[in-house]
Amino acid sequence: MSRGTGFGQSLRSTTSLRIDPRVILASQILELNQAELSEAVESELNENPALDRIDDHEEGPTRDEIMRHVAPSELKPSGECHELWRSLPKDAGSDFDWVEMASIKSSLWDHLRAQLSHKLPGQCGALCEYLVGSINERGYLTCTPEEAALDCDTSLEEAEMAIEALKSCEPAGVGASDLQECLYLQMRGAESDAEKLARLILKNQWEELVQRDARSIRRAYKVPMELVEEAFEVIVSLSPFPGEGFEVSSASSTERVVGAQPDIALKRDEAGWRVDVQGPSPLSLRIDRTYEQRYRELEKSRSDKGEKRHISEFVERAQAFLDAVSQRRRLMAEIGKYLIDRQTGFVSTGEYRFLVPLTRSQVAQDLGAHESTVSRATNGKYVEIATGEVVSFDVFFKPALRVQKLIEEILASENPDSPLSDESIARLLKEQGVQVARRTVNKYRDRTKLLSSRRRKSA
Repeated sequence: MSRGTGFGQSLRSTTSLRIDPRVILASQILELNQAELSEAVESELNENPALDRIDDHEEGPTRDEIMRHVAPSELKPSGECHELWRSLPKDAGSDFDWVEMASIKSSLWDHLRAQLSHKLPGQCGALCEYLVGSINERGYLTCTPEEAALDCDTSLEEAEMAIEALKSCEPAGVGASDLQECLYLQMRGAESDAEKLARLILKNQWEELVQRDARSIRRAYKVPMELVEEAFEVIVSLSPFPGEGFEVSSASSTERVVGAQPDIALKRDEAGWRVDVQGPSPLSLRIDRTYEQRYRELEKSRSDKGEKRHISEFVERAQAFLDAVSQRRRLMAEIGKYLIDRQTGFVSTGEYRFLVPLTRSQVAQDLGAHESTVSRATNGKYVEIATGEVVSFDVFFKPALRVQKLIEEILASENPDSPLSDESIARLLKEQGVQVARRTVNKYRDRTKLLSSRRRKSA
């Protein structure tokens, strides 16, 4: 028997998770704002011959088409429809939200919130939101532990612990108070000699590093000049702005956005409140009648496979698109109703003193949705409130915004001849149920470029 010949048999079992393309499409459609959705609809109409627009002069949608969008559960097949049940996705009856598994371009703040919420105890939710909201677009922390403790009514030790947890989040360097700390945090996992030396330089020889004084560093650590140069190269390769890798949502602006198109409008009339979801309606679209009829015929025949593949591909793609648009519209309407119930004072008057603390995770929990789903539905989008003002969704989810706006309102109504001090502003805020320290008032004034009382009087 030849020893060079052998026979073997192996059995390899692998498990992989494939996300339904329809789920990914639904996720992508949910992220779009009104203008982007309109462009997506026009693009799909141009590319997919099986998708058709219902013109005003045409016959309106049928009862089944209306029920499919208004009450889809009423059209679910019964247990006797074995063949139709067999053709449905395996997870069709599951309550699991598969949309949360699809990709999303999360913001820096969503990314940090997801990490920090798991690092802190459950009772630190307000502190978590405060710290994440205090991270600027470059990834730096703009508050001190003392400010966080005072504003969140917690101990200094707990605030310092939370900040340390924030600094351990990704991207590396986030949560730092200055450039030196930011670069030092990025060297946590130093392994090579050059990386370890770079870490020491960042910690102890910052001035020498700024002056590029390699000789002083070489003498301090008694290492070859080549190693010092390698350490310099490591430091230069670090990112001074860890938040740059994330897209900055246009919704980060807290001011009224001129020309912004609202995605939902919260309106009130004699009949009460109503939520108008803006943008294309799925009821204005349908599957082309010719394609739909041919699709049904081909299901029952064994005709040309090429035609069957062509018809099936476009009809199923059109149906998936309609379902995604319908799902987006329903969720936006639910969020609008939720805001009317929870933020009635603000959406009625536009006065920021009526805003109550609210987070996306709380909205998701109350609506029975996943937090990432609510984030997709609200990031970069706008709301028209009853006063006609168009505001970012972020005004409902950023606790610091309420304080900032209240300070602006107080300063707008003060006596120009006797401007209010920061301490007086803090006292007026306390009367309105907002407990902040004087230094916090000073911080928010700096953020909004508002002058101090002395300089306001001289102005």
